Amino acid sequence: MPEIYVLGRIRVLAIIVPCRNVIVVMREQIRRGKANTELSLCVSQAVMARSKEDKRKGTSRLVYAIPLVALVLIAAVYAASVLPASSSPAAMDFTAKLLIAQANNNGTWQRYYAPSYPVGVAGGIWDTHQYDSYGVNSHYPIYLDDPVNACPPQAACLFHVKSKVVHAYTLGDFLALVGYPTVSQNDTLGLKASGGFEWQLCVGPTGHARPDFQWGAMVIQPDMDITLLYYNTSTLGCA
Repeated sequence: MPEIYVLGRIRVLAIIVPCRNVIVVMREQIRRGKANTELSLCVSQAVMARSKEDKRKGTSRLVYAIPLVALVLIAAVYAASVLPASSSPAAMDFTAKLLIAQANNNGTWQRYYAPSYPVGVAGGIWDTHQYDSYGVNSHYPIYLDDPVNACPPQAACLFHVKSKVVHAYTLGDFLALVGYPTVSQNDTLGLKASGGFEWQLCVGPTGHARPDFQWGAMVIQPDMDITLLYYNTSTLGCA
């Protein structure tokens, strides 16, 4: 705080200002209205010095900040390259079952068909790419996991429909993925009707199945039980 000394008729205002380690004393003669110009010069120098000091500090902070920001960016890029990307949300996600079998002449015995490898999964069977962009997690939107687990002996295979978009996937779409786009009464899986044998398509669990005549155009529904049976038409089929 300034100190004021009253000496007779003249007031002396002593202001201590840091200016190159010099104490400046301003004398103000009130009657004459004169002031020592040394004070303004010293204050200007002090302000300039403070401004330069602030600039140096700002530059110093910037020098430390730049490497820190660079390290954060490098860490983010590394994490993005190493960590797995989050999967896209699925608009459709359900399972269904498919049983493919061939009966003998009198219908007392059946031979079951199942893929030897996963279907619609990287490294597995993948014979069409029509809907590749609709799949989730690098899968085709219709896929079957390892048949060792997905296809129990003499039983239906459990397959998935998992898609980014809502779409009416058909039985023909799935069998095309396996490599057999033709699904009909006279030709399925490359096995054609012959000698009284033909294919029958049934929908529903065993004992409650019903024939379906849409064949490859049949839309797959959640929890659907699908049976394709090659059988002698003189015997009972799958329904």
